[in-house]
Amino acid sequence: MQEVFTILLWICSVLLIVSGIDDVLVDMLYWFNRWKYIRSLPQMDDVLAADENKIALVICAWREYKVIGRTLTYALSKMRYNNFTIFVGIYPNDTKTLEVVKRIAQKNNKVVICVNSHDGPTTKADNLNNVYASVKRFENDNATQFRIISIHDSEDFIHPLTLKLDNYLICHQGVDAVQVPVVPIKDDRGKFIHRTYCDAFAEVHSKDLIVRQALKVFIPFAGTGMSFRRGIFTDLESHYTHVFNEANLTEDYELGLRLFKMGYKTAYVNLLIDKKNPNSRVATGEYFPNTFWAAVKQRSRWTAGICFQNWKIHKWAGSFRTKYFLMRDRKTIFSNFMVLLSNVVFAMFLLYMLGFGLGVRVFDSAVEQNSALWFFLWTCFFLMVWRLLHRFIFTYSWYGLKYAVFSLIRLNFDNLINFFATFRALKVFVGMRNKVVWESTEHY
Repeated sequence: MQEVFTILLWICSVLLIVSGIDDVLVDMLYWFNRWKYIRSLPQMDDVLAADENKIALVICAWREYKVIGRTLTYALSKMRYNNFTIFVGIYPNDTKTLEVVKRIAQKNNKVVICVNSHDGPTTKADNLNNVYASVKRFENDNATQFRIISIHDSEDFIHPLTLKLDNYLICHQGVDAVQVPVVPIKDDRGKFIHRTYCDAFAEVHSKDLIVRQALKVFIPFAGTGMSFRRGIFTDLESHYTHVFNEANLTEDYELGLRLFKMGYKTAYVNLLIDKKNPNSRVATGEYFPNTFWAAVKQRSRWTAGICFQNWKIHKWAGSFRTKYFLMRDRKTIFSNFMVLLSNVVFAMFLLYMLGFGLGVRVFDSAVEQNSALWFFLWTCFFLMVWRLLHRFIFTYSWYGLKYAVFSLIRLNFDNLINFFATFRALKVFVGMRNKVVWESTEHY
C-alpha cells in the first residue's frame, strides 16, 4: 500500500505540474492581453448605425420539435434586424419537427423549410450541407445574393443584436468570420449538471478564445453563434468535397482549422452592451444537459471529434503556436484520467489524515519533508489554488457570487463527467468506422 501510494504521488505530481504550467501560461497571456482586447471591441453606436446586408440564418434540427418552435418565434419577434431569412434543415422522417416549423413558416415568409434528401439521422454536417444547397437554390430562384451565412442551433436564444454585430464586422470591418460567446442560461430551474456548463463556458469563452485571437492562432467554432462571409463557402466548395466535413463529429472545430489554413480572419467577439451588466452580453444563450449521462454523451462526442478524429485527420501541421494549441485541445484525453487519479490520491491522503487524527496508523507517511516529492506536492497545491481562483473569477464575471462559490464544488463533478466522457469517446471513435450519425442531445 505504501509503495503504491508513493508511485501514485509521483505520477500525479509530475503530470499535474506539467498540465498546470500550461494552464498558468494561458492565464498569464489572458491577463496580459485583456485590456488590449477590450479596447479592440467595436462601439455599439457604430454597430447599430451600419447599413443592413442580407443574411441567411441557418438552423439544423433532428427531433427538436420540443424547442424549435420557441427558437424560431423568439428570433422572429426579438431580432433587431430586418434583412434576414431563416433556413431550417429538417429530415423527412422527423414529422413532428416538420409540422412545428410548417406552422410557423405559413405565418411568416422569413422561414424557409429545407427538407434533407436522406432520412435522419445522418450528421449535423450533412444537414448543414443540405441547407447550404437550399440557400443557393433560393439565391438563384430569387435573383439575390446573401452577404452573410449565420449558423445557430435549434435550441438557441439568439441575441437580438447578434446579426447587427455580424453585419458590422463582416460587411463593414472586413472580418471573414465571427464567433460570439455561448452562454449556458442562468435559470432558477437550473440544476447541478447544467451549471457545470455555466462554469466551464464562462472560463473558456472569457479567456481561452481571447488568448488564441491575441496570438493569431486558429479559433475553433462552437457550432452555434458563428457567422461567415458568403464567399467563404464558395471557396470551401472549391477546396473540399463539401463545405462541412460529413464524416466529422465536430465539423465546427474542423471548420476553424480549415479557415485558418486558408488565411481567413476569424474574430471572437465578447461584447457587453452595458459594461456593468454581464447579462447584456451579445451572445447565444442555450440550455445544456441537466442529467449526468446526457452530459457524458454530449461531451464524449466533443472529445471523440476534437481529440481523436481531428488528430487523425489534421495530425500536427502548422506553426509552433498552432501545434501548442492543438496540444492543449488534445491533452483532454490524458488530463481527464489524470485529474480523477489525483482525486484518488487525495482520498488516500484524507484517509491517512483521518487515521492520524484518530491515532490509527493506516500507512506511514510517504513524503519526507524538504524532499523532491515534498516540493512537487506543494507546487501542485499552488497550481490547484490558482486553478480554483480563476474558475471563481470567470464564473463570477458571468453569473455572480453564488454561482462562483459553488463552482468550486462543481469542478470535481465536472471532472467526473469528463472522465466518463473520455471512456465513451473511445467507444464512439471506434464505432465511427462503421457509420457516423448525429447523436441528439437532450437540452434540459
